[in-house]
Amino acid sequence: MTDNKRRPGNQSPRLKNGVLDDRPGRGRPLSRAKHARMLGAATQIFLERGYDAASMDMVALHAGVSKATIYSHFTSKDALFGAIIDALVKGMVIDIGRLAVDQAPPEQVLTQVGRAYLDLALAARSLALHRLVVVEAARTTGLGKLIYRTGPARLADALATYLERQPALMVADVRLAAEQFLGMVLGHAQLRLLLKAAPPQHARADIDRLVAQAVATFLRGAFAA
Repeated sequence: MTDNKRRPGNQSPRLKNGVLDDRPGRGRPLSRAKHARMLGAATQIFLERGYDAASMDMVALHAGVSKATIYSHFTSKDALFGAIIDALVKGMVIDIGRLAVDQAPPEQVLTQVGRAYLDLALAARSLALHRLVVVEAARTTGLGKLIYRTGPARLADALATYLERQPALMVADVRLAAEQFLGMVLGHAQLRLLLKAAPPQHARADIDRLVAQAVATFLRGAFAA
């Protein structure tokens, strides 16, 4: 049986998109530390070996757990890789939702989202995962869609939900506007690092300047629409 086939005998009844739902519930509490350790081990194995060569056996060995334990948390290698991306963006999605509930003003929200997005996208590990995903998505059926849905699409959806609740922003297509804002924030900063056309570190002042310009440009268009 290959790593990407589901293991019905080992599945937990609380699975979401092939990943264990570790929210508190009845019965034996789940080990968040163990879950995080498996994700850390998987990230290292994927980056060192590549997606195709990596195996659940390698991840289990590196994390110091059994293969059955790996499969009790993740039903397949695809689900495990998706969980790595989910862990990267989950905090941002939660923060955007909280800001929307708090009715924070657009300039504050967009600035916070922009800074967090650049911090995430320009981190060395994120860049390495990005390179890996681009290579593997071309030859692994469904992986690219899974990663897009788990990462970038979730961020755009969360931001679009916030924009939709801002009547002062006259935006006809909030989902498209969210994508455009995130694209403006990213600009060429990520591309230069991916191509190693710039030093690997961005100063805080540089990130703040990129975000401020994107926020100002976006809001001028949104208020003038």
